[in-house]
Order: sequence, then C-alpha cells, then structure tokens
Amino acid sequence: MIYVDFPYYQGFFHGSLIQSEEVFRTFSERATEFINTITFNRLADSEKLKLHEEKVKKCVCALAEKFFCRSMIFSDGLPDVAKMPEISESIGAYSVSRANPFDYVREVSMSDAEFLKSLKATAFLYLGNTGLLFRGVE
Repeated sequence: MIYVDFPYYQGFFHGSLIQSEEVFRTFSERATEFINTITFNRLADSEKLKLHEEKVKKCVCALAEKFFCRSMIFSDGLPDVAKMPEISESIGAYSVSRANPFDYVREVSMSDAEFLKSLKATAFLYLGNTGLLFRGVE
C-alpha cells in the first residue's frame, strides 16, 4: 500500500522534482517500504496511520525525491543533462530550463551507508515525534 499519490505530491507537498506519475509511483513505493521497515510495520494499524497520516504522506514525498535523486542517470561519469527534470518552461520564444545536474552529484556519490543515513535523517524530520520510530517494546 502506497501512502501517497501523485496529485498529493504536486498539490499539497508542492513537489516539482519528479515530473511523471509513473516515476513517482516507483519511488513512492520504495519510500513506503522504507517507512514500513523503520516503523516496524506500525502503520499497518489503521488507527496509527490515521493519527499520523499527514506526516507519513510528507515523509513519503521527501523520501521519494531522495530515491529519485539517487537514481539520476549519469553517462560516462558525467550527468546526462537531457535527462534532468524540467524546472520551468516558457511558451513565447519556447524555452525549457532543466535542473542543474550537479545538484544531484551529492546523492549519487554517497556510499550506500551514507545514503541510508540520509534517508533515516529525512524520515526523522517528519516522523521523529510520532512514536512510530520507537525501537523498544510497546
């Protein structure tokens, strides 16, 4: 079960990094699985999910963006500018601006352990005061 959909990502989270609903679905699934792991599947309890629903949705969006950045395709060790997400588009004298590929170098160059630490830090920002990350016995 994915906790958030693409319209929420665009409309309420105001996400603009991921442009495709299909791509968002892929990364939000990964984010959902990560959240289920670090919360010890506590969100399977519908009452807990309902209580923290907004924070969980925001967390999924933020984590999906991190997974997306981590997966940016680089060719020959250099960022492929054509595959960067569009950040703005004009109609008169048509113009397209793409994200700066070097903004993604940090995520791509992290070791797996550093990336995992970054994911946990992001999840803690949204879920840290909910009790969902508690590692003890309830």
